[in-house]
Amino acid sequence: MSEINNAARWTSDHLMKPGGTALYGAQQRERLRQMAEEVRALLGEYRADLESIRIDGDKPFERRIRAFLASRPLARLEKDLRNAVNDAGKLDKEYQRRFVELPEKRLEKAKKKELEKAHDKGLNAARSVNAAGQLNGLAQAVQDGSGDEKGDTKKTGTDGGSSFLDYLEKRA
Repeated sequence: MSEINNAARWTSDHLMKPGGTALYGAQQRERLRQMAEEVRALLGEYRADLESIRIDGDKPFERRIRAFLASRPLARLEKDLRNAVNDAGKLDKEYQRRFVELPEKRLEKAKKKELEKAHDKGLNAARSVNAAGQLNGLAQAVQDGSGDEKGDTKKTGTDGGSSFLDYLEKRA
């Protein structure tokens, strides 16, 4: 007998299979929905029976209030069952969101971050090359010793020997 119960019993392994949480959630929702309907029907009958009981000295609506208060635990049970139906419906959505979609989002984010790093690295290399060219031009102008400001901007350091700009271009 215990083998039959174990075979029909849901386990974590069943839930981990594709579609497992959706199937379990659907089964539990239906089961809980039936229970809630049974409790609602019973609650209606119970309240009606309680309201029909007369006690000497009752004021108007006192029977109805007494029946409402006496049946409140049953009403809470029905409400809790309805909430459980909703929670069972959220089971697969939460699983999908946290264990299927999250890794995909993190992978996309990592790729985007890697691309941004590569882009930033390219910009930094370009800035370095630009700064080196400007420094090289200034160094050449100082070596020439001409006080002509127009000559300073024309010199780029590409005449002859190895410069710092050449070094950075080879490195990049």
